[in-house]
Amino acid sequence: MKKKRIWIILIIVIIVAVGAGYYFFNNNSNNEQTSQVAKTDSKKAKPKKKVIPKKKQINIVAIGDSLTQGVGDSRKNGGGYVTRLRTKVQSKYNVKTQAANYGVSGDTSNQIMARIKSDKKMHQDLPKADIITVTVGGNDFMHLLQRKGLDLTAGEIADEQVQFDKRLKKLLTDIRNYNENAPIYLVGIYNPFSIYLSNVKNAKIAFINWNKRSEKVAAGFKKTYFVDINNLYQTKQINKKVQKSGVNPYLYKKDHFHPNGVGYDMMTQKIFVKVNDTTKEWLFK
Repeated sequence: MKKKRIWIILIIVIIVAVGAGYYFFNNNSNNEQTSQVAKTDSKKAKPKKKVIPKKKQINIVAIGDSLTQGVGDSRKNGGGYVTRLRTKVQSKYNVKTQAANYGVSGDTSNQIMARIKSDKKMHQDLPKADIITVTVGGNDFMHLLQRKGLDLTAGEIADEQVQFDKRLKKLLTDIRNYNENAPIYLVGIYNPFSIYLSNVKNAKIAFINWNKRSEKVAAGFKKTYFVDINNLYQTKQINKKVQKSGVNPYLYKKDHFHPNGVGYDMMTQKIFVKVNDTTKEWLFK
């Protein structure tokens, strides 16, 4: 009788052990499967990073006066800021870059607008442009100086600047008629006359106001950015050197007006900062 009980107990123990082992194995297997499914779902749920393709080629169209033409550039490659900007864009973003330079020395805003209207090659290049740069205003001021001479007053500069604003609006509108989407980088004028116009009261303030108004005009057009270079060649340290030697180290020695090679390096960097900050508007498809 005792042996029978022992066998019964032993059988019960075996059954319990087998049942517990089966439960543990089955439960562990389910947990592993659940964990694997969760990992798979997690991988599926993770959003892929969207890659926006770059354009295969960037076209720069530069419109303007002698600053765009590159007058005064002492470097062998020449081309002023336009050549330098093309090189910087191509190197920085590893994309083929071409530049069409429509800068003509001596052109005023009216003359630039006339060229935009009549130049058939520009009519072909502007619609394909990814980046558009404009330099204008320096010759408008020079014509005022020629008319008024050294008797020029700050008030007369302000009056001319009001008229220039109207012409600038028309010029930017003309450009937009050929290209609605490419960002436009409008380069302001700078005052190289700190010594030569020292007798003109408030001349420095007049140049600052001129650029502020030009910046305001630019802000009225979409994707149009103003590049202020007014103080680029006129720090206190440089002004002291100019007073002693009569020469600005950043300006072309033959006319003391246009930038030299180093001056164009500095101008290009100012423009490139704006271009670099707005890549979404010209670099991607």
